[in-house]
Amino acid sequence: MSERAIFLIKGQGKYVDDISLDNQTYLYIVRSPYARARIRRINSPSNALLFLTGKDLELFLPAAQYPGAKVKKMPVLADGVVNFYGQPVAAVITENRYDMEDVAEEVSVEYEPLEPSLSIEEPTVQIYDDVPKNISNVVNFKGGELALFRESQVEVTRKIEMSRVVANPMETKGVIANYHDDVLDVFVSSQSPFGIRNGLSETLQLAPEKIRVYSPDVGGAFGNKSQTYAEYVIASIASIKLGRPVKWIETRTEHLNNPVHGKGMIINATLFAKWDGTILGLRGRVIHDIGAYNFSINTMMASFPARLLTGPYKMRFAEVEAISVFTNLPPTGPYRGAGRPEAALIHETLIEELSKTIGMDSLEIRKKNLIKGEYTTPLGLRIDEAGYQRVFELAEKKYREMQRNRKKAALVTFSALIASPPGESAKVRLTSEGVEIIMGTRPHGQDHEGAFLNLASTVLGIDKREIKLKFADTPDLKEAIGTFGSRSITAGGASLMQALLELKKRTGDNLFEAYKREGPIEVDVFFKSDAIFAPGAYVISGKLNEEECRLVIDEIYAVDDVGKAYNPDDISSQIYGGVVQGIGEVISEEAKYGKEGIPLFSSISDAGVFDAVMANFRVTTQIVEYPSKLPHGARGVGESGTIGAMAAAFVLAEKLIGRKINRIPIPNTDLCK
Repeated sequence: MSERAIFLIKGQGKYVDDISLDNQTYLYIVRSPYARARIRRINSPSNALLFLTGKDLELFLPAAQYPGAKVKKMPVLADGVVNFYGQPVAAVITENRYDMEDVAEEVSVEYEPLEPSLSIEEPTVQIYDDVPKNISNVVNFKGGELALFRESQVEVTRKIEMSRVVANPMETKGVIANYHDDVLDVFVSSQSPFGIRNGLSETLQLAPEKIRVYSPDVGGAFGNKSQTYAEYVIASIASIKLGRPVKWIETRTEHLNNPVHGKGMIINATLFAKWDGTILGLRGRVIHDIGAYNFSINTMMASFPARLLTGPYKMRFAEVEAISVFTNLPPTGPYRGAGRPEAALIHETLIEELSKTIGMDSLEIRKKNLIKGEYTTPLGLRIDEAGYQRVFELAEKKYREMQRNRKKAALVTFSALIASPPGESAKVRLTSEGVEIIMGTRPHGQDHEGAFLNLASTVLGIDKREIKLKFADTPDLKEAIGTFGSRSITAGGASLMQALLELKKRTGDNLFEAYKREGPIEVDVFFKSDAIFAPGAYVISGKLNEEECRLVIDEIYAVDDVGKAYNPDDISSQIYGGVVQGIGEVISEEAKYGKEGIPLFSSISDAGVFDAVMANFRVTTQIVEYPSKLPHGARGVGESGTIGAMAAAFVLAEKLIGRKINRIPIPNTDLCK
């Protein structure tokens, strides 16, 4: 564990809410109590420094989109209609925190409630006049020998609903905007300061060089802190109007109901095979609840599992439809794994269903069809060579051991897509005090410091104490991407490796002698990296508590190919955390809404988040090091635990009860024999 990690564990970090600027003001958001309604009238408060409504801010938040999509961008403040519970309607800025809620209580909003649409398969209401069936977009992925399905001898189908979940980092979202001297300084809890800068630039129509984004320590994210949220824009506009800093810290209640939620998908897929267990191909459909608006990348989320449904298996054709549907619920987005766990759940339950249908051991089916070497899927994903066979061998050995010990067990395999493209930035400086490194990635609970310092120390041949490491704010680098999709050690590590090698090339073996000769030396690199994959195979054992109709996990044995391991302790910690999260999604996590679109949860426990008492199972991690094609040989691992554990727990539950389950979290009634 790095010194920085110990520092944070001791509570010595500095987060957004620990920052206070001179003359600072405070932002409160008035939110909709309805899932869908017309706004008839808004009465303003008497004692606010500034009061803003949708009429004052005719601005919309950034949204990626496919060509031909029906796009409805989210207004910064509701523009006459609210479309989800908790949607920002008005903004109140006051002198201090203590006045905020008192002044906000003076705001009265008259609504005309409307019937909401909550279903993505059978919508009862058309939300937008020009969007039939509430479908924002449909994308078709197909490739390979499509006519080959006629040669199949057996077909198996699975349809599974994956409920919405709430990402619950320890630290909620927060921002301080400070406009001064024709520059907007923004302090924000973020996975991607450069992404926030670009989003604010697009929304506010300010040049990027006029916006400086600083991200202090970040207390967790899980995909929830890479977006440009309405509150960030409102705080920025308020600061511009007032000429003073404006601070907003999200309450936990706000966080539970705010964008972005995860999952909210229904996936239906059919596997085509022969009686000897040879898989021919797959057809499927992914329907995704994107919420009330196109926001950030939610329009693209259905495509993520759609392209990954073939898993780590050889297939000769695939055809998958990805559909994004509007509902009157908060916009969704990436949640740890972002389509990878959903895809693994489907392809592993299909393998199990095929096993039952043809009477062949599911492990033998997996072995027969597991990819070897480099491989391009029918949908065009290029999978690099990795340790698939070794990973599977280790997992199978553990599974057979559990069988001999008469334990109820399941084994699943997967291939985690690492989001390395388009690459990442790193800067290395040789100074009189040693080596300074600035990384474009942004940790939010991971021990990136340990990995990057180990890498730099090894390459340069110097003590880690002679290296200073910083994670970039926007003034530090020309451009950077950030941390998500298990990319930090791959994209970030590759850029750092290139910068270190360039520094060594310029200095020779003795860095500090070179400094005496030449003075300070700086190397700035943006390394472009392709997508790579990290195979995994997880074995799980457990039982049913029949009295409580509850799944009890005893042990998870997680085998992951991590490429070259630069920080084994953190790798194990990341896998452990992901395992707990993945099992939680199967057993209990859900953002439930009533028929009026009002949330039925008001706390973390209501949302079913696993706690330490619930996670009382053993997790054993087994690392395989099959170097990737990147300069430093690493693979990502941050999401692997979630991917493998979710599929494993679900498959185990079905084995224990002896019948199909059609949704997660698994209803207790399904676990009653």
